[in-house]
Amino acid sequence: MRNIDSIHLSESTPPPTVSQEKLVPVVLKLKEAYLAWQAALPHIAKSRRQTIAARIDGVLLDTLEHTFRAGYLSGEPKIQALETSIAKLDAAKFFLLVGWESNAITNAQHLRIVTLLIDASKMLIGWRSYLEKKTPTSWSGRK
Repeated sequence: MRNIDSIHLSESTPPPTVSQEKLVPVVLKLKEAYLAWQAALPHIAKSRRQTIAARIDGVLLDTLEHTFRAGYLSGEPKIQALETSIAKLDAAKFFLLVGWESNAITNAQHLRIVTLLIDASKMLIGWRSYLEKKTPTSWSGRK
């Protein structure tokens, strides 16, 4: 009988679904921020894990999802997905601030996660600006 552990690949090797090299750099940055958040999560009091921490987790996952999807879209739908990502990311930064102010997360945890999110925010805004310049003028009337 084979050992169950020998069946599984190394924990650091992701399953062969989406190649890491094919991911948009901002998706990798958001993934890094989410993993930093996941590292902080077990240290948050249970009562806060079910309130503010759950909200932060959901918004971070939504941001990651919309940004991932934007990598596969084109034209106006891509810009819309990026706008949603930017809005979700701003909400995540706000909820992290609330979590920090309520002492749910430490200064070091907050600094680590928010630094990554600020970098991702700059990347998303730059990507959106590039696409707005590149996209036909029919979309520029949305402002």
